[in-house]
Amino acid sequence: MKKLLTLGCFLYLSSGLWAQPYQSGTVYGVYPEGVLIQRRGAAYLVPQQQATFQLGGLRVSWSDLQPGQSINYYVPQQNRIRYVQNPFQWERQNHPRHPHGMPPGQRKKMNRGRW
Repeated sequence: MKKLLTLGCFLYLSSGLWAQPYQSGTVYGVYPEGVLIQRRGAAYLVPQQQATFQLGGLRVSWSDLQPGQSINYYVPQQNRIRYVQNPFQWERQNHPRHPHGMPPGQRKKMNRGRW
């Protein structure tokens, strides 16, 4: 009985040793470069090809993520994660919004023949 109790205590205390070190954060946005995640007052760009994402304990694909969701993520190579100083500025610089809702030249293509 004592051996069983000792084994149970050992397994209970060591259960966290084999768990993957997931980090938690909130999705700011999903982009071709990766998923922009806010965590503890900082923002990080996590590459979607090398990362594993969990939502509510279930593994999900990066394309299923929505801004504002609280998720857990794991990246085997931590040097792949990029620090982003200001996520709003990064988004405006790398993914600008167009005033008429589409990239330049697209409206002209759509309206050909109607001018």
